[in-house]
Amino acid sequence: MKKNMTLFCFFLTLICICWALYSTGQEHTLVINNRYTEKALSKNLIIKIPGEKDKKISKNKKAVIELKGIKHNFILEAEGIKKDVTINFKINKGGELIVENFLEGKGEWLIPAGQY
Repeated sequence: MKKNMTLFCFFLTLICICWALYSTGQEHTLVINNRYTEKALSKNLIIKIPGEKDKKISKNKKAVIELKGIKHNFILEAEGIKKDVTINFKINKGGELIVENFLEGKGEWLIPAGQY
C-alpha cells in the first residue's frame, strides 16, 4: 500500500510540473495594428518589452510580436503619449491590439484570436 501511494504521489507531482511548464512556456502571438480609420491621425509607435530590444512601428503599419508566458507587460509610446499595457492570454490564444482604440480609450482594443 505504501509503495502504491508513493507511485501515485510521484505521478501526480509529475503531472503538475508538466502542466506548469506547458502553461508558462506557451508562446502567444500579438498583432499590433497601428492602422487608423483616418490615416492622417496615425502615429509612430515604440513598444518597450522588458528584457528585449525596443520595437518601432511606423504609421499605418502592423507588427507581430511573439510573447512567452501567461501575463505580458510592456510600455507603448506614441509621440508623447506613454501607456502601460498588461495582457493576460489563455492557453493557445493570441490577439490583435488596435492602437487607435487603446490610446483613445474607446471600444474594444484587444481582439482575441485562436493560434492553432
